[in-house]
Amino acid sequence: MRNARRALHAGLSLSLVVLLLGFALPNVTGAEWAPVVDLLQLLTARQVALLLGLWLLGLYAHTFLATAALPDLTHRQALQLNLSGSAVSNLVPFGGALGMGLNYAMVRSWGHGPGSFGPFTALTTLWNVLVKLALPVVALGLLLVAGGLPTPGLALAAVIAASTLFAVLLLVMVALASEKAAGLLGRVCQVIGTSALRLARSSRELSAERAVLDLRHRMTSLLRRRWHRMLLGMTTYAVLQATLLWLILHMLGSSLGIVPVFAGFSFGRLLTLLVVTPGGVGIAETGSAALLVALGGDAAVVAAGTLVFTGITFALEIPVGGVCGLLWWRRATRTAGLGGTA
Repeated sequence: MRNARRALHAGLSLSLVVLLLGFALPNVTGAEWAPVVDLLQLLTARQVALLLGLWLLGLYAHTFLATAALPDLTHRQALQLNLSGSAVSNLVPFGGALGMGLNYAMVRSWGHGPGSFGPFTALTTLWNVLVKLALPVVALGLLLVAGGLPTPGLALAAVIAASTLFAVLLLVMVALASEKAAGLLGRVCQVIGTSALRLARSSRELSAERAVLDLRHRMTSLLRRRWHRMLLGMTTYAVLQATLLWLILHMLGSSLGIVPVFAGFSFGRLLTLLVVTPGGVGIAETGSAALLVALGGDAAVVAAGTLVFTGITFALEIPVGGVCGLLWWRRATRTAGLGGTA
């Protein structure tokens, strides 16, 4: 029954993605499919290789966040975690929990203690959300400096993002700076968790307050020593992804500058927080493409470029991440088998 429900959810999610990319994207941009297909055929093998190299460079930059959040994690392992987790998360809506479970198993197989995974997950998630909220604010400022009039949609998105960013930062700062606030949060979590267990007729006892206080201590320790590496990794990753989108559009014949492209990219990253579809795919692309057209982009070029960008940064991560996960699983089972026969 559970498998059937998951299959149904995955099917509905995939249908929504196809609907958004197949119908909403061309309707929003005003592009016809014939010129979009013609543009896609213009990309040469050398250009595709360059785009893939830039994508991989961005993924490597992201490993600086992971290695800072989990001491003794190598860059190769961080890349495996990112790709394998993304492969699972990108397949189904709300697949982040499944990807997190896979990442936990991988981290434990590499010898990291169970207490290290919580701070790692909290810090990487926090930085990802903060950067996605900050990007539209930065984009709006760059557009104003460049003399471009932002669209009402971008201005509204920037205001919402700025307000949410401020609220999230305030809550995080209070929770990290005050042990009393963290303890209160832990007690609230414990009450909610205990109530849920009792409804499920479970006699299991929780120690959420102690866990939250321990998590706070580990997070503050890592942030004090490694915040600059985390910031460097996330900002470099975002810049390289925006550059990737600009380069794709440039190869397809776009004359848009880096500032409006960065604005379209930023708006799309903000929309990925809407996890109605896996990774927000379809929703993010439609919103990003609409803004790029509003900022002067050619409809067919924007639609084609958006599809290429999604194909590289989203769809390609599924098979590549699947291979990474399979290689890890084979090595982990082989190691376990050798340990069992010793």
